[in-house]
Amino acid sequence: MIGKKVNVSRNTALRILLYALVLVVFNFMANEFYFRLDLTKEKRYTLSPSSVGLLNKLDDDLYVTIFLDGDLPIEYKQLKSATRDILNEYRLASDGKIKFDFEDILADKDIKEKEAILKDIFQKGLQIEQPDVRPDEAPTQKYILPSGIVFYKGKEYPINLLKRQFGKSLEVEINNSIELLEYEIGTAIRKGLSGKSIKVAFSSGHGELSSTQTADIANSLSEFYSLNRINLNLRDSNCYKNFASDVVNNPQKPVFSILVEGLINQLKSYKGLIIAKPTLEFTEPEKYILDQYVMNGGKIIFLVENLLAEMDSVAKYGQVMTVNHSHNLDDILFQYGVKVKPNLVQDIQCHGIPAINQQTNRPGFWPWIFYPLFSAVDDNPVSRNLENVWGRYCSTIDTTSRKTLKKTVLLRSSPQSRVAANPVLISLDILKNRQDPSNFRNGNQISAVLVEGEFISPFRYRDGVKRSFDLPFLESIEQNSMIVISDGDLIRNQVSSDGRVYPLGYDKFASKQFSTPVEFANKKFFLNCVDYLCDENNLIEVRSKEVILRLLDKSKLKNEKLFWQSFNMILPILIILIFGFVNSFYRKRRWAR
Repeated sequence: MIGKKVNVSRNTALRILLYALVLVVFNFMANEFYFRLDLTKEKRYTLSPSSVGLLNKLDDDLYVTIFLDGDLPIEYKQLKSATRDILNEYRLASDGKIKFDFEDILADKDIKEKEAILKDIFQKGLQIEQPDVRPDEAPTQKYILPSGIVFYKGKEYPINLLKRQFGKSLEVEINNSIELLEYEIGTAIRKGLSGKSIKVAFSSGHGELSSTQTADIANSLSEFYSLNRINLNLRDSNCYKNFASDVVNNPQKPVFSILVEGLINQLKSYKGLIIAKPTLEFTEPEKYILDQYVMNGGKIIFLVENLLAEMDSVAKYGQVMTVNHSHNLDDILFQYGVKVKPNLVQDIQCHGIPAINQQTNRPGFWPWIFYPLFSAVDDNPVSRNLENVWGRYCSTIDTTSRKTLKKTVLLRSSPQSRVAANPVLISLDILKNRQDPSNFRNGNQISAVLVEGEFISPFRYRDGVKRSFDLPFLESIEQNSMIVISDGDLIRNQVSSDGRVYPLGYDKFASKQFSTPVEFANKKFFLNCVDYLCDENNLIEVRSKEVILRLLDKSKLKNEKLFWQSFNMILPILIILIFGFVNSFYRKRRWAR
């Protein structure tokens, strides 16, 4: 009996030693060969190749401070937890070069200190939120900061974690924001790494939006791209001056051919070209230049309108009739699969204007059906999870049946829209009466479209134009992409009376009326457009990543709450009792012999 006990003790000791040895070996292997398995269906915890590619370019430590901390509502706790998870992934993928912390910068601060901090946060462009208060709760001055700052090589780059969306619940907004965390953090890192090697240009010479009118979007683009303006008007003396030396050095060659060839070669060095609201016609040689730019792989964003309507005229005269004006780009756009129609979109879902209501004689901010609030289409990375985009006197877009081209809608009006054909009377008289929704039944109207695929030159069979220049000609390109937007003012920022430039999408009139900033997603949308076409990091693809939050059904939870509470209390007790009974039975049978 004693020998049996000794053997049992010896076996037990050997088992303990074996378990300890296994643990030591396992820990050693874990330290030497670290790996993680992402078992989520949507690969929530796996960084995209584009994000990893960015991290490989880091040559110094990068610090991230997130201000979303402290006593938070449950929804914001989910956002905080998801932010921590994605930052951990960035830290691991960067071999520790990315370091982060969470800080409640408002904790233990008096009122004056809080005001100073909040002012500084606001000036940096960071979000400040106040949680919703239930009717039975007392008003509070509590603030939530769903934002942070990236520090890299002595510079700061803001991050906003919460994406507000018109008409969406906080729960949905949080879910959409979680989907974009990798993209937002990656964008901030990209700003720090930007070498501005990619060149993008605005066209000029055809009455396009001025540098002042596009100052804010230009400043934002210059954070990532080398930005310039190129005069494409062959009749402009300034364009001639750029190639004067080539003309002098080639006296036998026609001047026109030198200018055309010079502009084609100059454009080849630019990855993207932005044509923003031209009001003068492009000539055939100038369209030939644009076409060959496309055939050589250049990316173009067309912001074009076929009707002329300005709010300044409406404000001055009380009404104005639209004027049909031609940029002469319709034929090449048609060949590229797009047709911008000479009409105006009118939408019940719209922004407003400050005016005196002629019926009530009261000043106010009244809905203006010519200012549609376009909804971004969620099934593509360009417009996914964006807030509304503010349109002003927009036309509709039709797509043609080019089998070699794929057309993707980026922006569209609400289902309660209608289309007015030219000429359209734009009058303040429409403010007198509330609009009848039954008169707005034309459905969603397209205002922005992405075109991808094989492009065929519209000059393919126009031998006369090709012979006049005697230059190398490309008649097609197997794969390219462009974006067409039927609102030239989509990237036009407002300017104060003293020349101060407001952020793109910000409405100074509405902000003054409501005493709070009113800003739409115009800048985000257009930056996404440029990034999709020109960004070699392909970070925009991260926007298509979908994260599904499997939230509890609140109504079902309320009905079944008692059952599951009882179940969770009783089940562990039952398991313990069953285990005790089985163990007691086993021991009795074993030692009863």
